[in-house]
Amino acid sequence: MAELGLDLGLILSQVVNFGLLLALLYTFLHRPILNKLRERAQRIQEGLEAADRAKVLMAEAEEHYRAEIERARREAREIIERATRAAEQQRQEILARARQDAHDLVLQAQRQAQREIEREQLAFHREVIDLALAATSRLLQEELDDEKHHELIRQFIEQANGLRT
Repeated sequence: MAELGLDLGLILSQVVNFGLLLALLYTFLHRPILNKLRERAQRIQEGLEAADRAKVLMAEAEEHYRAEIERARREAREIIERATRAAEQQRQEILARARQDAHDLVLQAQRQAQREIEREQLAFHREVIDLALAATSRLLQEELDDEKHHELIRQFIEQANGLRT
């Protein structure tokens, strides 16, 4: 074998090394990995069983949930009906108060307008009296002929009409 360039001792040592490596790998890797795979398979099996139990619990919870939803809907309808009745009653009360307030405001505005009219009439009468007094004092100060007398009366009427507008 030396002719072929093969060393029998080297080959034998490599075969032994390879065997040792296989034994070490089997001991330290194959068994732990196999154990981990078994543990994982067991956890998966437990997970599947737990999932089945969870499905049963979920079905029960869903039924309970549906019953609670229906009960909540009934309560909500009752609350809405009570709130609607209370809101309608409040609306009626608010409308009645608003009508009364509007009526009171109209009466107050009418009284205020009447006071304003009376005040304006009083001011107008005072102005007419002042104009009459002014015209009288002019007449007394001047000697009047018919034409001048008519002119003063016309001016008095124009001034009185100007105060009304």
